[in-house]
Amino acid sequence: MNARTSNDDQRKISRPRTASSAEAEHPSRPSITARNAVVAQQRVFVGNLQQFNTVEIGPTTTAGDVITMMDSEGALVGWAGTGGWMVFEVAQDFGMERPIRSYELLADVQSSWLKDKTVNYFILKLTPLAVPLARSAIPSSSPTHSGYVEWEAKKGKWSKRWVQLREHSLWLSKRDNRKDEVLICSLSNFDAYFVTRPHRAPKPFTFSIKSTDKLSFFENTSDYLHTFSCSEKDGRVWIEKILIARSYVLHQERNVLFNPKSSVSGPSGATVSRSGTRKRSSSAQRPAQPLLNLPPFTSAAQPFPHHDVFEPGSLLSKQP
Repeated sequence: MNARTSNDDQRKISRPRTASSAEAEHPSRPSITARNAVVAQQRVFVGNLQQFNTVEIGPTTTAGDVITMMDSEGALVGWAGTGGWMVFEVAQDFGMERPIRSYELLADVQSSWLKDKTVNYFILKLTPLAVPLARSAIPSSSPTHSGYVEWEAKKGKWSKRWVQLREHSLWLSKRDNRKDEVLICSLSNFDAYFVTRPHRAPKPFTFSIKSTDKLSFFENTSDYLHTFSCSEKDGRVWIEKILIARSYVLHQERNVLFNPKSSVSGPSGATVSRSGTRKRSSSAQRPAQPLLNLPPFTSAAQPFPHHDVFEPGSLLSKQP
């Protein structure tokens, strides 16, 4: 983590404090260090909204950095639960939340929040999803899944649809023959969210697929968010499969986050990864061969016979 203060490059976390209701409504404040690097003074809650630590989040701060820092302060001791610790993004403006992978940049998550509604925050929770979403658990191929779910076509209007996860994208059709199949979204910029706000739905479990980009990027706001309903058992399988597929996409498209080898640390502490180069044998190192065999270049004293591009003797040729 490379968040900096005005005096040095040490990471800082304040002592745990009790959160007031006013503080929970405005969890972050931007600040500027002496080196003109903008950082966010972000309150990160632990377990519930009763206790938080203030963390400086810079452009290279990952969720794993925050967990390590708060663990070193003793903030993660004594909590009951199963699984491992993960930072959750709580999107209160939409009434949903999702686990943030340890290698995701928190500044990227914050950049998608609506600036006029500073009600979103981060919270650390123990969750079984920490195992399948660990960096070491990223699959070698994108997972697939399919099944019937209830889809909210419009607010309050639900329809039974066949949904398929394949090629790290979600596809929707009326029946499992997929004759009228349409692409809902690509997981390049969408992720799975647990719906936490009471939602009138035909099934007991509700989850959403929401874009990780800003809402202003969408001409049609209905493309920004897709909500589904099903049994809790099926819903948790859907969420885990989609989260893992998203992890696969992040690994493929943003490999710099996963390849710390051959990295160089700059003055700011940020790292730049170089792509690996394959070492060839001396016999394989030979100049590339031209695609065409061209005659040797002739000097101006020996001009070409003619400059006509047409066949001599043809109607379009200037030559007789």
